[in-house]
Amino acid sequence: MSETLPRVDVVMTTIGDGEAFLSAYRTLLGAADAYGRVRIVVIPDRKTPAALFDNVERARRDGLHVVCPTVAEQDALLADLGAPTLVPYDSDNRRNVGYLLSWQSDADFLVSVDDDNFPIDGDFLTAHAIVAAGPRPARVVTAASGWWNPCGQLTVAPMPVYPRGFPYAHRNPTPTSERTETVDVRINAGLWLGDPDVDAITRIAVRPEVTAMPAPALVCDTDTWAPVNSQNTAVHRDAIPAYYFPRMGYRHHGQEIDRYADIFSGYFVQACAKRLGHAVRFGDPLARHTRNEHLLLRDLQQELTAIAVLEDVLGWLHDAKLDGDTYAEAYVSLSYQLQDAVEAMTGRVWTHELRGFVHQMAHLMRQWVGVLQRCHGGTPA
Repeated sequence: MSETLPRVDVVMTTIGDGEAFLSAYRTLLGAADAYGRVRIVVIPDRKTPAALFDNVERARRDGLHVVCPTVAEQDALLADLGAPTLVPYDSDNRRNVGYLLSWQSDADFLVSVDDDNFPIDGDFLTAHAIVAAGPRPARVVTAASGWWNPCGQLTVAPMPVYPRGFPYAHRNPTPTSERTETVDVRINAGLWLGDPDVDAITRIAVRPEVTAMPAPALVCDTDTWAPVNSQNTAVHRDAIPAYYFPRMGYRHHGQEIDRYADIFSGYFVQACAKRLGHAVRFGDPLARHTRNEHLLLRDLQQELTAIAVLEDVLGWLHDAKLDGDTYAEAYVSLSYQLQDAVEAMTGRVWTHELRGFVHQMAHLMRQWVGVLQRCHGGTPA
């Protein structure tokens, strides 16, 4: 792997001690002789225990290249870039600090993972490296409805499911077709064994478990979409300007909106990729998802408003015509069009405060691009 693998940053946040995932990546990289090509970027928060830093030092002594800035160091970085309040505390929004560090590095791509998702075999990073491989033949799927279910590639018990972020308006069977075509994949969404990434509604009702992925990976056609999350996803460095992890925690009717930041970011970077003629791939590598403990009813409360927002936003985004010749330009175009679009959306969900949530998101998207422009890494591509 070390001879062919581009330089990669594996980015995660944690409020745990890190022992399990550091051990998993130590084993992965040691078996593949890839220590010199891979950097593990761990972003702690105020709730993260001191034991994380002890485990990081132990991993470094074993040869793992780990970057783990303290909260104070993260704050200094953001202040130096003129955005001291961009990333809130006690939030998975801290993932953006890892993305910033990757942007400043010489990594060819980053892999965004959660601290409860573990690589299964030695091909984990090699499979994700397709985002830096350039144009090559791939199987492309077209869905008649414009929406394709990646979970259809998986063996799931007790019944088929849809991934978190898949619009409910399109959760029904739709004809699909496949063909082989040369594509340039810039986003690779790996799937999971064990606990799939489904929404709280599905998890409460079904409690699904994935045992295998018997079907091959597929690339979505230009007019076919699927949700991309941050659990096991690779993004080419050129796409980082369009991969901001939006701020959640906004309140609507007193209820906190959360748990869908990565879904918004996944759809937005996908829209920019489509604008630039790049592709999004779903399938391998698989990660084993050993889900951290959650209060499912609280998850449900936090997800409901985001689900409702997505139903309308995705209907608009599917047909939006972005401007720009780079990811940064397309992303800024998307941000302005998004805030204009929600002003015309109607229905019970679209209150003044909910439009405020989307306007805040659009503003922060542009701020993110500005921060990257001030980074040592240069102007966003």
